[in-house]
Amino acid sequence: MDRLQSAFGKIPIYCFLAECVGVALFAFFGGGCSANSVNSGLPTAALGNGFCLGILIYATAGISGGHLNPAVSTAFLMTNRLGKQRYLLYITAQLLGAVLGAFLLRIALPPEFLSTPFTTSGSLTTAFPTQVFLLEFICSFLLVYTVFACAVDKHGSAMNAAPLAIGLSCAAGIFAEGPYTGGSMNPARMIGAAVVFWDFTHMILYVVSSIAGGACAGVVYNSLYLEDQPAEPEDRDEEEELFEPSK
Repeated sequence: MDRLQSAFGKIPIYCFLAECVGVALFAFFGGGCSANSVNSGLPTAALGNGFCLGILIYATAGISGGHLNPAVSTAFLMTNRLGKQRYLLYITAQLLGAVLGAFLLRIALPPEFLSTPFTTSGSLTTAFPTQVFLLEFICSFLLVYTVFACAVDKHGSAMNAAPLAIGLSCAAGIFAEGPYTGGSMNPARMIGAAVVFWDFTHMILYVVSSIAGGACAGVVYNSLYLEDQPAEPEDRDEEEELFEPSK
């Protein structure tokens, strides 16, 4: 996020690797927590994913800003806090990481653990399309709104606890929608699992709803509270920064 990023954020390959590895670990450990819900239920899926996300944001925030989610990156793009070239870099890294994490999870866990209600083995859902859209939209809105309030807004009170707050917002979303949709809120994880399990049922619905919810949250928060904090895109000179060696 804006104010958590260090000088490493100026070097594109470091950002790419941070986002790719971060999402891969989130897909693996978050998916593992969801798979374990076959034994311990929804709290394991929700809290496991929430704390895992918080830990990985702590680990990557100083390098890439710790987006780890196309919905977050899209919100940053929509509010001019991320340039177009770097946005494409982040999205590519997140998708590759999600596929890698889902693949590792598939070969590491027994098949019976990959079909629990809270495991995103593809895009299967017990909810109707309208319900899926609304649940994913609202929960993604909460997640990205928390990102802007805690990690972008310089007047926010979370400070170094921002990753924990973001992780807890993810957990809250899974508690709210997990039994009905699986609780995705992350298009990369959804696409990665869909590719690995070769199940694209309702995938577009999940992707569009979470992207739309995240983008709306970013635009709303930015319009209401960040007028006195002008955006400073990391890649103002996109072509030079991303495709020429650092001097």
